[in-house]
Amino acid sequence: MEPQITIKENYVLIEPREAEYWEIVQSLGRLFKIHEFPYKNVIWNFDAGSLKITYEELYKIKDFIKENEPEEIKPDKKIAIVAPTGLYAAIATEYTKIAEDFPVEIKVFPDLSAAEEWITEA
Repeated sequence: MEPQITIKENYVLIEPREAEYWEIVQSLGRLFKIHEFPYKNVIWNFDAGSLKITYEELYKIKDFIKENEPEEIKPDKKIAIVAPTGLYAAIATEYTKIAEDFPVEIKVFPDLSAAEEWITEA
């Protein structure tokens, strides 16, 4: 399924239909082609759909990002992951550990409003 990507004033909102490897990689591919991406923060909203991702695929996502992300991104870039349930939150938190060497700050939030508040603060 096509994920919904919305360019907001202060960030880009990505809403995958399902949390599965191929949809996330497809979303990343589309995201990296958006002109505003290097200059905006990002919120991944996983509040709907089923969870179909393995621990190994989290590393594959990291590798995909390293190989394809634009080189020029804002130095204080933030990425928020909205993961409202226990399993989603656990996997999202694990991904933040896997990606801790990325030059961006990544945090997990239980709801979209908390993520938006963090993303838009100075």
